[in-house]
Amino acid sequence: MRTSLTLLFLFLIQLSWAQEEDPMKYRHFASVTFAYGIVPQGSDEDNIEKGHLVPALGADYLFRLAPKWEVGLMVDFELATYVIPRKENLKRERALLIVPVGVYNILPGWSAFGGAGIELEKHKNLPVFRLGTEYSFPIKNRWVIPVGIFMDVKEGYENFSFSVGIGRSF
Repeated sequence: MRTSLTLLFLFLIQLSWAQEEDPMKYRHFASVTFAYGIVPQGSDEDNIEKGHLVPALGADYLFRLAPKWEVGLMVDFELATYVIPRKENLKRERALLIVPVGVYNILPGWSAFGGAGIELEKHKNLPVFRLGTEYSFPIKNRWVIPVGIFMDVKEGYENFSFSVGIGRSF
């Protein structure tokens, strides 16, 4: 099983190298994504069990500075309400995350990113640090399907997410 996954991964990398264009030709990239995250410390308001799933919609914009480096903005809107149990419970209700990021392109199509931003929410705004990786599967005419995993570190808790979307270079 592990060998099959390794071969599949190498095949996908080879495909992206075969379709490689001048990385500085299209400096802009925009995408919309759907993410599903888990907040291990979170729970429903009426439930004390920990571990809450949080769906989110996102929009990303990146600008290529050099062949391997990009800067951009990731904006996510969480579609859930949950509580972080504490001495004084921290309620999170449909939060908006705005995170400026720096991106390093490890291989064509595969990148790592990190950044610090803010989570805006009506009960309490929180600083957020995001770290993750993404692989973009090329479709056609500079369209890609970005698939990523990332972690958001917030005040006293973390959120681990998996995302998939559609994006285009221009």
